[in-house]
Amino acid sequence: MNEQKTMGSAAFPDNPAAATQFDEIAEELGGEDSLRPQQRILIADIVRGELLKQKLWADIEKRDVGTEVRNGSQKQWRENKSISTQLKLADQQRRIMMALGLIAREKDQPKSEDGDADDFDAL
Repeated sequence: MNEQKTMGSAAFPDNPAAATQFDEIAEELGGEDSLRPQQRILIADIVRGELLKQKLWADIEKRDVGTEVRNGSQKQWRENKSISTQLKLADQQRRIMMALGLIAREKDQPKSEDGDADDFDAL
């Protein structure tokens, strides 16, 4: 079997799925030969983030969004911290993807004359 060594398999030697994802993103950006070292680091960060998100979702499915905790006669609600971590991670991945040009940058909403961003008066 003659397997070609790719950047993805070099970055993720123990995880073929992650290596494939790395190679797909690299190809979308123009191929391995056209990537700068900084882009390679960002692609690896995206792939690692996806691996982490899978673990966070598994934890959320296992433990739900939170639990009721009892301390003697007191009861309190404790949120599953995987939810907030997953939201932060998704936002970070979105920013990395924007930096790489994989998704469009957010556009600033035009402000109306009174300083509000809504156009209800125009209707």
